[in-house]
Amino acid sequence: MAEPRRILILDEVEARPGMASAVREAYRADYVPAAKARGMKLEAAWQHPPAIEIAELPATLFWLWSVEGEAGWWKQRLSRKPDGTDEREEKLAFWQSLAPLTLSRKRRMLTDQAAEH
Repeated sequence: MAEPRRILILDEVEARPGMASAVREAYRADYVPAAKARGMKLEAAWQHPPAIEIAELPATLFWLWSVEGEAGWWKQRLSRKPDGTDEREEKLAFWQSLAPLTLSRKRRMLTDQAAEH
């Protein structure tokens, strides 16, 4: 049996000028623990512009997650709490709480490209 195909999930959040630290802190405190509980593994985190925040400019924050195979993807997507209840409302509330601090957000799902034949 083949091993599950690793799926990458890239969150890209553009913070309003001067708000990158607040977005980063909220994401780390509120989103990261819940995502890990859903089986997501945080692979990396980056920011642009690199290394510094310029108060007058927006900053883009990236978080790269991975899950194992389609089963791992569906586990994080269906968003169940340990007691089995739906947690989509909590995720929606988190993203709504970030809205005043951000200009935009994107989520991309990525897999390896198909091999050339």
